[in-house]
Amino acid sequence: MSDKNSLDFHGSGLWAVILGGSSGFGLATAKRLARAGFNILIGHKDKEGTVETVIKPHFDEIRASGVKLVTHNINLFDEDGRGELFESIASNCGSGKVHLFMQSIAAGSCRLMIEDKTPDFRGMAIKGLADALGLPAEKVKAAVNTAFHEKGCDALHTLADSRIPYREELLTEDDLKKTIFMMGYDYLLWGRELCKEGLLSKDARLVAMTSEGNEVAWRGYAAVSAAKTALEASCRAMAIELAPYGVSSYIIQAGITDTPAGNAIPNFDLMKAQARLRNPFHRLTTPEDIAETILGLCGPTLRWANGTIIRTDGGEAISGL
Repeated sequence: MSDKNSLDFHGSGLWAVILGGSSGFGLATAKRLARAGFNILIGHKDKEGTVETVIKPHFDEIRASGVKLVTHNINLFDEDGRGELFESIASNCGSGKVHLFMQSIAAGSCRLMIEDKTPDFRGMAIKGLADALGLPAEKVKAAVNTAFHEKGCDALHTLADSRIPYREELLTEDDLKKTIFMMGYDYLLWGRELCKEGLLSKDARLVAMTSEGNEVAWRGYAAVSAAKTALEASCRAMAIELAPYGVSSYIIQAGITDTPAGNAIPNFDLMKAQARLRNPFHRLTTPEDIAETILGLCGPTLRWANGTIIRTDGGEAISGL
């Protein structure tokens, strides 16, 4: 769908506030909403070197859309950083002008909770294949990894070694607490404060991101999975309590997407291959797919989906192999 046939917010003076807007889903949404006429305010936390070399060109692209762009490279979970961002929202956006608030922060801990005792099924399969071919197992293993990683043979994901291994450190209680707060309940606190201070528009949308890991157990994802469950509960609570203020709340469940945050998940290269095979369209979800859905939520037609988890994955979650 071309931009000219989409929702148009030019001249509305409305803002989109995006936490985690320097990459992945947040950045794609910022770009798409800017083209639709939204002013954009982004909170993000990145190393100063990457801001100039990697992120600035994307921000320049947003500004080239002819809208206002305000960015803050700060710690969004630090009291001073949160205060700075909130003051910026109030001063730059103004009363009743934030039409979309999006939380797209990946700040969780992806660690195993206990030492992995899973049998080495890959090694056993490689040995069986090597014995059948009359070749050394190491030679077969090297060939499989080359075919998978270099030649794009996704069907070998059950035999190939991941280039994103589990971290040596195990999950701690502190990891769990921080992840559940930062990726779970923080969305509720932001939505509540923006509403209390009258910064949201009369029919504002609050949006956050979840994944299939909210229902399917991925090794090393326990803390984030718990956080996503808390996030979804927060969304439902806000859908009920903020509705009298005209505010709607949604969760987007994206399919497997090639983003910096995703690539921090152990075995994510294998998960991407499996997703391409499983998805009915045989491709990964893109950040732009998610951005189009969020733009649609900003209009009038999907408002009655308040409080729901919206799967945006091309049918990936319901598909068998």
